[in-house]
Amino acid sequence: MKTIRTSKHFIPHCDTVSGAVSYLLKNEAAPFQQSFYFVNPSMTRDGRYYWFYCAFPPAGDANYGRTLAVIDFQEDEVRYFPETQFLDASPFVDLDTGEVYWCNKYGLFKRGPRWDSRTECVAQLPPDLQNKGTVHRIATHLTRSADGTEFAFDAEIGNRSCLGSVCIKTGEFRIWKSFDYCYNHAQFHPADPDLILFAQDYWNDKATGKQYGIQTDETGRRNRLWTIRRGEDPVLWKSEYADGAATHEWWSADGKSIYYVDGKYGAVRIDLETGAFSDMHPGGIWHAHSSADERYFAGDAQITEDGRWYRGCASRINFYNRDTGRQIDIVSENPALYSPENPCVYHMDPHPQFLAADNYIAFTTTVSGQVTVGISEVQDLVSLTQGEPET
Repeated sequence: MKTIRTSKHFIPHCDTVSGAVSYLLKNEAAPFQQSFYFVNPSMTRDGRYYWFYCAFPPAGDANYGRTLAVIDFQEDEVRYFPETQFLDASPFVDLDTGEVYWCNKYGLFKRGPRWDSRTECVAQLPPDLQNKGTVHRIATHLTRSADGTEFAFDAEIGNRSCLGSVCIKTGEFRIWKSFDYCYNHAQFHPADPDLILFAQDYWNDKATGKQYGIQTDETGRRNRLWTIRRGEDPVLWKSEYADGAATHEWWSADGKSIYYVDGKYGAVRIDLETGAFSDMHPGGIWHAHSSADERYFAGDAQITEDGRWYRGCASRINFYNRDTGRQIDIVSENPALYSPENPCVYHMDPHPQFLAADNYIAFTTTVSGQVTVGISEVQDLVSLTQGEPET
């Protein structure tokens, strides 16, 4: 079987500052290619199938219009499937079979990675939800329950949000809670099939266009992080720092902790049992992800001279080794291909994620002059971060 080193569909790239090597996916399936959102692994455990987002500017946007392709490393073949047009960042890959699931405005679908695989409807959005208004989202990013029977959903239809689970066998949508504010990023707990992590987020009133932010408590902390147990009321998890801002959350692989990113303080871990905080990754990051053993972290950060963020601004991607306390850039600069006046419409943040039993880190990059996927080998990055921490 081919690998990112030997496949004809990848080219090596050595960062001129750090010396870190990554492998860039050629833009053969689409002119605009992206890695998955970081909480959804996109490569099978055995490393055979890797799925990625495709876009064909100016068609579509980050909410709707992107599609999927897969590389089969056994056959060293890239396959593009136009019927996979998906909402938000909904695609989910079965890490054993290579099947991919996604949401469009009508429900939940799946197909396999082979040319002859059939596309199947797993669940249709029921009329009592369809009729509540325009379907903006069914699931931010699909996650499957620990017992394999359900997917979490966090639908935004009209000005209402509802959260719950979809039965894979019957297609039934089971609403756990409805809201009149935006809640999204729902993620099933990796071991408990009755627990979901979710987030309060920014949103616009569909009728008036008025913008709403994340609400705060009396200390100024954002009401960002929540969990809900089936049949119970949601629980708010306070962030560590009053002068920080909790964003971009995920479960630890063992489910014992909630992680979130604070741009000022870095990746923060909350112990689910005690509520204790631990700072796990240095500050100045935008998104982050951890290896299953929580020894290694990948993060990204914007690079702008005036500090003004926009979608598609220059960025960097880093690797942090907690064993040694050393950090290096995987990509020291993703050049900006867009501008504040004409930002990218496809949510093209790097979103680094660990893949395939933590052997790889995948991300979105622009170092080739096009938007595409980069993949690095974790062992190479570990080797580059040996020795004493730099002061």
